[in-house]
Amino acid sequence: MRFEFQHLGTTTPFELPEGHHLLGGGPDDHIRLEALPPHLLTLRIEGPRLMVEATRTFTVNGVLVPPGVSRLVLPGEVLGLPDTMLLSVLPEARVERGLGTVAMLKGLLTGLEAPAPSRAATLTCLTGLDVGRTHALAESRTKLGRGQEATLRLRDRAVSRSHACVLHDDGGFTLEDLGSPNGVFVNGQRVTEPVPLADGDVVELGRTLLRFQAPLEELAPAPEPIAEPVPPGAPPNSEGIVEVPTSGGEGAGLSEARPTARRVLPEWWLIGLGSVAALAGLLVTYVLATG
Repeated sequence: MRFEFQHLGTTTPFELPEGHHLLGGGPDDHIRLEALPPHLLTLRIEGPRLMVEATRTFTVNGVLVPPGVSRLVLPGEVLGLPDTMLLSVLPEARVERGLGTVAMLKGLLTGLEAPAPSRAATLTCLTGLDVGRTHALAESRTKLGRGQEATLRLRDRAVSRSHACVLHDDGGFTLEDLGSPNGVFVNGQRVTEPVPLADGDVVELGRTLLRFQAPLEELAPAPEPIAEPVPPGAPPNSEGIVEVPTSGGEGAGLSEARPTARRVLPEWWLIGLGSVAALAGLLVTYVLATG
């Protein structure tokens, strides 16, 4: 939270994180301002809420607050302190988007290497203090923001504590604005209602740019090869089949150079061969008998 301390025409700006802070002129005060009494103010910052308690009477926009009473102070209000000193609570600064935002997005995407494939969807920070950081969108609801409750915390003062949310269901990934004052943009277009995210989309929150990478789809396993059926009555490869080279050109006899054709020898050659052998036997017997 941002403040301005004014005294004798001098303005001192400072910023405080969440928690309890002592503000005064004592050596033990967390925020020491020489002109203030020691331990004058106790500031309790809880997100956008600021509770102030003082050891002396002070005013909030001219309204008196007695000592020891906690008072809620809103951004834009001014605390009146002793000796005409003032403490202003500054409102959260709004970020003005430059006209060249879309051009900057294109330049960033062109200059970056393609991300490595991932089985989970991811958001990768392209700018800011978290540049290069990659967050896997493994949950059904991922809250983006600066607060402690955010799933993906961004170190960007222009990002709200609960800025946006990425929802994941069977239909894919959807981005939703959680009512942030600075808005959420996808590829340079402001998000006014939940929008689906596609691979390569650039999400803009405050001064931070995030690139969305869709999950890698798992490939279906390749089907096992199916053996071709053998027609009925076909002889096995080891019997009755002779591989002969196909005709044509030099090297026709080389099996490596030419495909081979298969020729099935008819079964009647076995009968003919047996008949010739029988005739030869009869002839030899006749010669021996007559000799």
